[in-house]
Amino acid sequence: GDNILHISDIVKGVEVSAYTGHTDTIHTVTSHKDILATGSSDGTIRLWDRRSTACTRVIGAAIGTQGNSGISSISLNNFGNLMCASRDDGLCMLYDIDMGKLLAAFLSRIPPAPAKTVQFYRNPRYVLSGSYDGTIALTCVEQVLLNPDLNCSEIL
Repeated sequence: GDNILHISDIVKGVEVSAYTGHTDTIHTVTSHKDILATGSSDGTIRLWDRRSTACTRVIGAAIGTQGNSGISSISLNNFGNLMCASRDDGLCMLYDIDMGKLLAAFLSRIPPAPAKTVQFYRNPRYVLSGSYDGTIALTCVEQVLLNPDLNCSEIL
């Protein structure tokens, strides 16, 4: 691909907008109201204003790694103020979008396994993460925020 998110009108068969800025393949897209979030192999998450297609924030995901690890999945909670992202190396990150800061980074599995997908569950109390090994982990967000060094996940 061209590392650009293309939005098309499928009825008319025409592109209506394009979001440029990632330097590698985009793997995940999610939205809430006027926020669009994309995650890429370039190790970044970009937040976009859907009305203007302007990038409003770039979040690097190089926490705890030597170099970048690609973003595999992103989830926004129902209020649009929290985002959880998973990386190819199994690290999950919880962000406060309004404050623009990382709240916690945690492994959903010990030993780490690549997290294929993340999703808020019982919004935003838990995060579900699915792995390539076929397991699903349930992580309590409150526990991660209180003690990010503790494994707060249960494999289902």
